[in-house]
Amino acid sequence: MKILWLDINSSFSHSSLAIPALDAQLDILQREEHEWVKISGSLNREDAWFISEILNFKPHLILSTLWLFNHKKCLGVLEKIKELLPKVRVILGGPEFLGENSTFLSKHRYIEAVFRGEGERIFPEFIASLDKGGYSSIDGFCFIDQNSNYVDNGEAIAHNFNKLAFPEESTFFDWSKPFIQIESSRGCFNRCAFCISGRERKIEDIDLSVLEKRILKAYQKGIKEVRILDRTFNANQKRAIEILNILTPYKGKMRFHLEIHPALLKGCEWIWELAAEWELLHLEAGVQSLDSAVIDGCSRHGSPQDAIDGIKMLISKGLDVHTDLIAGLPGYTFNQVISDVTELIKYKPGEIQLELLKLLPGTKFRERANELGIIFNPSPPYEVLETPHISYNQLQVVLTLSSILDNYFNNPQFNHLISLIIDRNPRFILSFTEHIHYKAIPICHNNESRGETLFNFCKDQYPKELIEIAIWWCEIGLSYKKGAGLLSKQWKYGDKKINPIFENESILHKYRYIEDENRCIWFKYIKNSNSSKPLVKFIEIL
Repeated sequence: MKILWLDINSSFSHSSLAIPALDAQLDILQREEHEWVKISGSLNREDAWFISEILNFKPHLILSTLWLFNHKKCLGVLEKIKELLPKVRVILGGPEFLGENSTFLSKHRYIEAVFRGEGERIFPEFIASLDKGGYSSIDGFCFIDQNSNYVDNGEAIAHNFNKLAFPEESTFFDWSKPFIQIESSRGCFNRCAFCISGRERKIEDIDLSVLEKRILKAYQKGIKEVRILDRTFNANQKRAIEILNILTPYKGKMRFHLEIHPALLKGCEWIWELAAEWELLHLEAGVQSLDSAVIDGCSRHGSPQDAIDGIKMLISKGLDVHTDLIAGLPGYTFNQVISDVTELIKYKPGEIQLELLKLLPGTKFRERANELGIIFNPSPPYEVLETPHISYNQLQVVLTLSSILDNYFNNPQFNHLISLIIDRNPRFILSFTEHIHYKAIPICHNNESRGETLFNFCKDQYPKELIEIAIWWCEIGLSYKKGAGLLSKQWKYGDKKINPIFENESILHKYRYIEDENRCIWFKYIKNSNSSKPLVKFIEIL
């Protein structure tokens, strides 16, 4: 049989871990008795490219994984393929099928079956069943039988996770990507109602000696970044410390991305201080909300105050911390979202990601949506549209705020400036967001245009911040002939104003300055250079 893996990812840097994870479980005979091909591409590729590649192979069976963002693209390709190859079988798996599947199968009758759960344990059995009458009794499979009855075989769990063959053992594992993903455990102690990992499942860990070998192999393959997929890396502090010790030898050679719960860091501050010195880690710290009632309503462990204390501790150690908030959670109001964003900005994490709640299939909030009064998009990405506590229009403002955070606060070029302005003007982030949103001002993708948008807003609303914007403008080398650069002045030899950084070789240099009541900021440039970035910045106290 000719079997094709269709692998559609969000970007070039991503690659499906499901394909090699499943393939690695097959024995040699199962691999050799079938002809296997993987076709990979990003969402940016045209449907026609995928279709042409599939037609060239002419598979008997297509397998693919559906998740939030490739759902529409994948189905668009498969619908056309089914018209061109009517006899091809199509079977899908992935997180899109963790919930109720009869509606999907009734709507997409060209899909033979879908699979719910963890596929490693049953995959060899499934492949063996293809020539032996089918998979009708295998855990996890959902399908509509010949009598038009919906059959649901529940959810498959890959017990003995530690004994599974690892994805890196598969020939389909892609070592060419900028990063790879490794699970050191499966399951989560938290039961967050918004997360697919909040489902009832025993936590299972792989042996640390095995993890050590996998990290070494990644290093030998030239991998520079590893993303540890454990849902809460520090749920078990002892194990987390042991893993960090395994990572230590790779200081300066590799970088590791970890998802942590910031409320669970008490008692091991010392190891995170060492981690900061190692410069090994990028940490994603799930905050979700700083309101205790909202967090309790999510069935999430850990208090918001402990989360704040944990984030402050990590940042104080110099660690790169990415924080998350979720607007649209039950009980979470618009004013609370704004307050929480402003609060997090004070602590200056590396990033603040603000997203709308997505009611993912299989999650408790999806199952309880009617009870909780949550209105959501029935199509991917299933984002919340309105709740009893936040309106549709307010959520649209939140989306604008999310874009402002990405383009300004999360932008290294703007981060210090925005933080400074917000420190002095706590209402700034809301007033800037409303200005952008209600006047439908586009946020451009270059720093000069972003800077002009900020400058023009502050001219009317926050004029005291114009000097800071002008200083920033000159520091990063934007044109002094436009925007905030117009607030700088040229200094020429012979001017009455004394230039404290003037040097006799002035034929090679030029000077500009920005002056306010208490100081004068001087900039020294190279003449006849294509770069507008200054060589020297000097602050003169007046």
